[in-house]
Amino acid sequence: MNINTVPAFDVRSPAQAVEALPYLLSFRPDGPDGMVFIHAHDTLHDRPLFSQKFDLPSGEDDPNEAAHHMMHSTLHRLEKFATGPADILVYLCASQQDAGDGHAAMTRHRVLADALLLSAETHGIDTLAAMFVTPTHWWVYHHDNPNYRHEGMPVDGPDNPGVVTMNARTVGIPAPPSQAALTAPFEPVAGKEAEAQRAAILHAVGERADRVQASSFDAETERLTAILDGLLLGGGDGTPLEDLTPGQTAELIVGLRHRPVRDVAIGYIEPDELPRARELWALLARRCASATTTFVAAPLTLAAFTAAVAGEGPAALIALERARSADPRYLLAQLLMEQIVMTGSVDALLDAVRRERDERLRGRDS
Repeated sequence: MNINTVPAFDVRSPAQAVEALPYLLSFRPDGPDGMVFIHAHDTLHDRPLFSQKFDLPSGEDDPNEAAHHMMHSTLHRLEKFATGPADILVYLCASQQDAGDGHAAMTRHRVLADALLLSAETHGIDTLAAMFVTPTHWWVYHHDNPNYRHEGMPVDGPDNPGVVTMNARTVGIPAPPSQAALTAPFEPVAGKEAEAQRAAILHAVGERADRVQASSFDAETERLTAILDGLLLGGGDGTPLEDLTPGQTAELIVGLRHRPVRDVAIGYIEPDELPRARELWALLARRCASATTTFVAAPLTLAAFTAAVAGEGPAALIALERARSADPRYLLAQLLMEQIVMTGSVDALLDAVRRERDERLRGRDS
């Protein structure tokens, strides 16, 4: 099986398939959440077709139902490609919680792996391998090679390079970044800080409603725009962003749910603004105090856009996945995701963003 990413990976064993996984994902799967990753391959033309990611089911989920959903989605994508024979690689990637005892986690998820294998076979799809992967070890389900140890086989990668890593280094491809490192800036605050922030957000919702009733949406947008300009425009006023109070961050979090404010916020992308804008959007995402509240979709999407502008595609995609998980209806996140996946950048949107920014600043200064 030839995986025609750059570099072209000639995958001939489960070990090489595991080593190729970070290059397929664009990051090393060592983040807090587990995932199921399915890579589909056109056997007739020996070329990759697509990849799909799903949440790794929890203990409360029905593994057979989850497998049916995943395979149905994969089959739907295959039908769109109208290809001939196809096969798949199936990776079950452990969560951080499971990584400490990989063999026990692998055993626990065997029912899911079996259900995926059976569903693929039922629909005429060959499965090259179904593997369970932690950051350090991997196992193959239903493999009779006695050399594959009970405690798992070590993962080849940056610190333990195998064929795939050496090929990547030869052509100058850097090691994929750590998923854990990419998600860390967005982890919600916890404990007393989270309690204070949630109370501040609830208060900010009421305060915003009172101001809008007393004046107008336009007046509230202008007020928040002035705050954002002070913090970011031209590099900002130097206020340490971590010193912003719960009340100050809460009013920005609530305000960004209003599209005109969000559309102003996306324009802070000039070189002297970008680092500080990225810091602010990550701060606001953390201070939403939850990874599931719809409030977090806007700052995460802004964080993704600025990461993409800075050329950090993997960081952008991870932020967008979190944004869409929190609010699947958030259209800007969907649009950015499509742009990055299809083109590898957001260049097609930059001109429109800059035009709107220039018009706003001309209107402000006139």
